[in-house]
Amino acid sequence: MKRSIIIIFHMLAVMLALAGFIMLRDYSAEGRGISWTVSGGSFEESNLFSDMVSSDIAGIKRYAVLKNAFGPGEEPDYQRTLIIADSTNGTITYNVADIVSSGKKFGYSLDENNRLVAGEAAATDNYQVRVKYKAYDPYYFNNIAPGPSQGLMTLKELCFEAMRAMAEYYSLSEMYDTQETNLVYSAYFRNDNGEEIEIGNAGDRTGSITGLPKYIVMNDEMSVSTNIVPQPVNIMPDNATFEYAEMDGNVLELGIDTMYLYSDRYKAASDSFSGYIRKAYSRMALMTAGILLSLVSLVLVVRDTDAVREGREYLIDRLPFEGMVFLMAAAAVLVYALFRTTLYNFMEVLAAENSWGFWCKTAKSVDTYVFCVIIMCSMYRRSKNGGIFRNSLIERALIELTDDNAVNAWKAAIGYGVYFLFNAVCVAGAVLGIENRFASRYYVFAAVILAALCGAVNIFVFIRLYGRSRQRGIINSSLKRISEGDTSYEVPEKGFTGGELEAVRSINSISDGLSRAINEQVKADRLKADLITNVSHDIKTPLTSIINYVDLIKRENIDNEKVKEYIDVLDRKSARLKNLTEDLVEASKASSGNIKMEMCRLNMSELAGQAGGEFEDKFRKRNLEFILNTPEEPAYIMADGRHLWRVFENLLNNAAKYAMENTRIYADVVRENGTCIFTIKNISQDKLNISPDELTERFIRGDVSRSTEGSGLGLSIAKSLTSLMGGRLVIEIDGDLYKAKVILNEAAETETEKNG
Repeated sequence: MKRSIIIIFHMLAVMLALAGFIMLRDYSAEGRGISWTVSGGSFEESNLFSDMVSSDIAGIKRYAVLKNAFGPGEEPDYQRTLIIADSTNGTITYNVADIVSSGKKFGYSLDENNRLVAGEAAATDNYQVRVKYKAYDPYYFNNIAPGPSQGLMTLKELCFEAMRAMAEYYSLSEMYDTQETNLVYSAYFRNDNGEEIEIGNAGDRTGSITGLPKYIVMNDEMSVSTNIVPQPVNIMPDNATFEYAEMDGNVLELGIDTMYLYSDRYKAASDSFSGYIRKAYSRMALMTAGILLSLVSLVLVVRDTDAVREGREYLIDRLPFEGMVFLMAAAAVLVYALFRTTLYNFMEVLAAENSWGFWCKTAKSVDTYVFCVIIMCSMYRRSKNGGIFRNSLIERALIELTDDNAVNAWKAAIGYGVYFLFNAVCVAGAVLGIENRFASRYYVFAAVILAALCGAVNIFVFIRLYGRSRQRGIINSSLKRISEGDTSYEVPEKGFTGGELEAVRSINSISDGLSRAINEQVKADRLKADLITNVSHDIKTPLTSIINYVDLIKRENIDNEKVKEYIDVLDRKSARLKNLTEDLVEASKASSGNIKMEMCRLNMSELAGQAGGEFEDKFRKRNLEFILNTPEEPAYIMADGRHLWRVFENLLNNAAKYAMENTRIYADVVRENGTCIFTIKNISQDKLNISPDELTERFIRGDVSRSTEGSGLGLSIAKSLTSLMGGRLVIEIDGDLYKAKVILNEAAETETEKNG
């Protein structure tokens, strides 16, 4: 839960940083960035002001070209030549009127605001011409590569381009021909006919341009004088789009009245500048806070302390380091590909076209960041659980370089490399000899020798590989026989060589040692079983006499109470010794499998109920309530009834002895996945300071301090008997809760039960 909160907090911090960055971009001068906010000065000292002047210089240059194309007056000269082109009918000259008329046929026209609009087309004669001259783009051929298709355009395309230039002319004329603006300029340029033309809106203010607070002046020697910092980069002439006039004096004078007497875009930008700055700084603060919170929370996300403390590993932590990185990179590429095929389509609808690239880059960055965080988390867990490069291919390669098996593998690889190189040299030499067979007979002789040598070596290698493969097959078969129990089998050493001969000798040594170990173990088990049986038999004879004489003494009329007490002790101890002897013999037989099982079909529920009934008196003496739950349908199993009764008896006897008084003992019989399970559970009276596995060992009881007189063999006997019947005895301990399960396979239904 805590880690989930940290991850959610980190996601919110990243979103905060991203939101601040996006808003900062939107408020930072139409995507120009935040560099104009760091000057700390006024609007006239900012990059934004310099960018606006640079934009106006480009606009003035373009306006000069369009004014030359459409006429010097306030309205276009419709008789002015606009385009010259070659067609199948010869050279055609289009003036402004021709273009406007043809454009209307194709549905292009200018509205009342002189903006280009497209309507219904009526013309069908959309033939192709080769343009030789465009008045609105006189430098057209300087910017395209020569070729067969140079200047080829359809009439429709030509009309659209020319009328778009005409709409641009109106727009720039409205911007730069008015005198009610804070921008004052005067420029001289040379048109395509070599004529020097002046444009500007200075009027009678021409001499005062350099006296304005901000100005740019460039003379005919292309020397620039300005107090605008940073200086606009597009002042200098560019012969590909615009040429200044060749004259004595200044070719460009431009100034801005920073008193802003007129309401134009400079005044609007100046009025908004402080607001832009405040907004930009607030967004910068938001972005900075998001970044700092992201870094702090990133450390908490990467440091998965709970997983390290618990030693927990995720699936990616078990992969080789290089494989994990490759998998994350592939997943990142897949996620981004899904974004491009799904959400990207919505982005094209919601965002402006000039923002598509930004949003794609943002999505790619977020995608990469998420998978980088996953990699960093895995690296941290790896560093705490054995090292970052644990299970990496690099680590394995370094280990393999020092491993004997790897050394042998490298030797084999080197040998194969030499073999391959030898074949390549022989084949190349033979081919070279055949190709030059006409130059000299020695080439033919060399080709034959190399081919024969290559064939002989390959045959020799094949025979060796076949022989070693056959030897390995024999070794594998021998290992299989030994693993199946034939420990006395020995592999004949004849016919084996090299490493295979060493392997055969090692196998024979293992086989001999294994046979001796098994014989010794069998002998020891036999001696142990015989010893237990003989000792138990020898003990039974005097023990029977002791029990009988104690019984006879108890029948005598003895008045001495002390003697009676002694007789009772002898009676209890002799009975315990008798039980211990019987349990010892039974445990020995059960563990060695020396018990004959008479398997039959039994109902586990009935047997559990009968066993519980036998122990009612013992339970009642200790105020224990026995609760048995059985299924409605019979739980049939295949088992030996007498020995299964002994298993249940031992479990119930333990519960009667060791359960806490005044508690309940629960027993359940359930059918589950082809098995029948008898479960008994109770609360222990004493501490269970022992593991479940140790409880089923011989002579082990749950508490060392117990004063009960059990033999400690009950659970061991029960486990062995259950195993001989094909089942399992499982002991579970949870605090003071003791639980034992007898799991036996369910018996198949009889034909009568199948038929109902």
